[in-house]
Amino acid sequence: MKQLSTNISLIILALCILAGAWMISNAIQTSDSQNADEQVTVNMNSTEEHQLMSSTELKDYLGITDEQLESIYPRKQDDVVISEIPYIKMGYEYYFPVKAIDRWLEETEGKSFQ
Repeated sequence: MKQLSTNISLIILALCILAGAWMISNAIQTSDSQNADEQVTVNMNSTEEHQLMSSTELKDYLGITDEQLESIYPRKQDDVVISEIPYIKMGYEYYFPVKAIDRWLEETEGKSFQ
């Protein structure tokens, strides 16, 4: 009789351990999927918040190479800045407004740059 009660106790203990492990596993999986969803939301919001892009961000945004960026990048000629693309200059750096870049892309569709 004592051996039977010990065996039943061990079976109940094993079932409790399995149930606990299953609940912990589900909690971890749910937490990971929620974190992934929050990360996607944060990434989407961070790109919407930025209204100005640096030259590196512009290159990535347009999907072009460094050489292609140089052909449209603002350049100084006889103390006058010539640019194919809309820009804002702050200090010594050029920044590019996202909305103006989108309009510029629509306006220059099909145009070739040297």
